[in-house]
Amino acid sequence: MNNEHNPIAQLITTIQQKWIDEVSPHDHLQLIRWLIRPDQARLYEGFLRLESTPNGGIPDVPIVLLTAFENKETHSQKLIQDWIETYKKDEKLQQDLKAKDLKFNWEVSEYEAKLQNKNTDYNLLLLEMLSTFQKAMPNPQLSLALSLYPYSIESTKEYAKWIDLMITLGLPDKVRLMFFDYVEERHFDELSKTHQGISKSLAVPIDLQGAINKIAAAGDPNDPEVQFRQCMIEMSKSVTKKNLPRLHNWGKKGLMVTQKSGSKSAFATAHVIYAGMLFNFKEYQIIEELLQKGMAIAKQGLSGGDDTCKPIIVQNYGYQASCKQLQKQKDIAADLFCKQAEMSIEYGFGPQALTAWWLGYNVIKKRDKKRYTNIVTEAYQYGVSLAPELIKSTCLAYIAADYYNSCEKNRNKEECESIDTFMKEIEGEQWRLTVETHRKEMEKKSLSILNWF
Repeated sequence: MNNEHNPIAQLITTIQQKWIDEVSPHDHLQLIRWLIRPDQARLYEGFLRLESTPNGGIPDVPIVLLTAFENKETHSQKLIQDWIETYKKDEKLQQDLKAKDLKFNWEVSEYEAKLQNKNTDYNLLLLEMLSTFQKAMPNPQLSLALSLYPYSIESTKEYAKWIDLMITLGLPDKVRLMFFDYVEERHFDELSKTHQGISKSLAVPIDLQGAINKIAAAGDPNDPEVQFRQCMIEMSKSVTKKNLPRLHNWGKKGLMVTQKSGSKSAFATAHVIYAGMLFNFKEYQIIEELLQKGMAIAKQGLSGGDDTCKPIIVQNYGYQASCKQLQKQKDIAADLFCKQAEMSIEYGFGPQALTAWWLGYNVIKKRDKKRYTNIVTEAYQYGVSLAPELIKSTCLAYIAADYYNSCEKNRNKEECESIDTFMKEIEGEQWRLTVETHRKEMEKKSLSILNWF
């Protein structure tokens, strides 16, 4: 990674230096909280991924786990499961240790056996694993940092209680716990205050958008791709400034630049992006015109052999559907969402079909019960055909819950049991409760493809 010329890498270096300056010299610090903004989440994820490689910049040795937090009773157990699984799959680590003739006497099989024992106290087992792992490191003078970055948290209060419990039980020497909090919400202020003797909160002033803009504007200024990236930056600025004439100016420039490039996919993309920006101003007639033109261009490109037009077509159908939905034309919106699902499958983007169906049947849920049931059924039956690892990153849990409720109303007990059995294997015993919890949060938002989740 060339930090000198990569603005994102420079930001990560700033994060690393913050740790080196304010954490590394202080052995007593064991509870480290990063205060971040939501739009910085991906950057910090990149920081953690980098630290998990030999190119990491902080002295501490990180154990990075993205395990979702469901409840304080099972979290340690799930962390252990993910840690063991990750460790066993890390063949490169094993090869590096062997190549460098480094001794690392940490028997993971011992902890696998304890994990299977129902009488095990998983909180204590996790602490034991951290202690023995740190002591087994080739350089035991280095600290170990359990870096927790859960991709979802059911309850921040419960999460705080779990962290508090682990601190109270006693983190081993030379072991730190790194976690994250939103700077504007500060869910864990009380936790940090309770353990102020060993805690440290870190915040780094980061101009992420500025770095992204630098990357987008980099390159030959005469290159159409570079010129269009600049148009996108300016369109985004226009939306932020709520300046519609300025948006139209840069949107039209984007169309002109991409048309001159001769690339059908680029020209079609420019139409979709311009239309997407206009949703902020409710310019539905212009949006529809842009999407129709963009669709025609994308289909021309596809017929000419340009497969990169396929995802553009899928996205275009979704935008068309949302445009109709926002104009209260719900039946047409449902048609278009279903068309998006159909094209997603045809073009090999199966998981995206589930999102389209889910949005589609929710649009007509109250007005056409029969069609609602048909779409829910089709969506679920297709969803269960996907590989389990794909299902976890889709909205199938919501579809399954809706299908379950539909079957329950129709007194189809056998199908309900089948759904429940399948989903428990994918999402866990409490899958329906988890869905309902998330659903309540989602009800606060407008249900459309523009702000899904």
